[in-house]
Amino acid sequence: MKNVVLPYNLKEEVYKRLDVFEGLLPELKRILLELWEDDLEVQYKSNELDLVTKADYISEQTIVHFLQSRFPMDSILSEETGKKEPIVNHIPSIHLKASEFTWCIDPIDGTINYSHHLPLFSISVGILYKDIPVGGIVYIPALNDLYRAVYNDGAYKNHKRIFVSQTSDLKKSLIVTGFPYNRLEMLDQLMKTFQMVLKNCRGIRRTGSAALDLCWVAEGRFDAHYEWNLSPWDTAAGSIILKEAGGIIVNERMEEYQPGDSLMIATNRNIHQSFVELILNSIA
Repeated sequence: MKNVVLPYNLKEEVYKRLDVFEGLLPELKRILLELWEDDLEVQYKSNELDLVTKADYISEQTIVHFLQSRFPMDSILSEETGKKEPIVNHIPSIHLKASEFTWCIDPIDGTINYSHHLPLFSISVGILYKDIPVGGIVYIPALNDLYRAVYNDGAYKNHKRIFVSQTSDLKKSLIVTGFPYNRLEMLDQLMKTFQMVLKNCRGIRRTGSAALDLCWVAEGRFDAHYEWNLSPWDTAAGSIILKEAGGIIVNERMEEYQPGDSLMIATNRNIHQSFVELILNSIA
């Protein structure tokens, strides 16, 4: 973790935020599953692989309005509409200091899956304190699975404690990955790394939701996850859940991963050294 002094009441503040946000999940589930049967009005952002749907916008607007009404001193960073300053910054008559907390929101992580009626999509909401992930929720509406974590207080699935796998042999490990939207620009690198993983591990999977991938490493379904060019909203929640479940997550410099780093390598700890070396050797 960065050299940041955390407040004495950090856990209390993070728990308060997560508990309040969890109350919105039934409504978000209803919205997303109802819209699933509707015309999604698919649009494209950076390219034809980078989708956004009506459901993304409605989910995000619902989340943002909910958070701003309850935590007006917090900042919000969301995938579709970007950074929003605390509401109190825009009310001169209110002499309150904005908090150091930022909500990092992906209203639908796995939009392509969602648009194809695949149930592997999630709502990912991380809480940052001075850019450090300190809490997070990842919710999978179609499966009704809820993952939560608070800094230094463990990770949970449906309110039961979870831990990473105990796999210690790279040959017996199951790996998950994803491909960036600019995949054609780095296709050779992606294929080289993919081949290295196939040759040295039991198998490799791709779900299409990085937040879900990190949670499935956290609960031991997968042993490691690697991916390039993820955005902060993809990993802010999943990274704290993974670490609190006992995993390790680093970047290409073998430093602690921070949301927005160009390469993320997340492991169950036991295969960490060998798997990181495998991925980095594929880059050399």
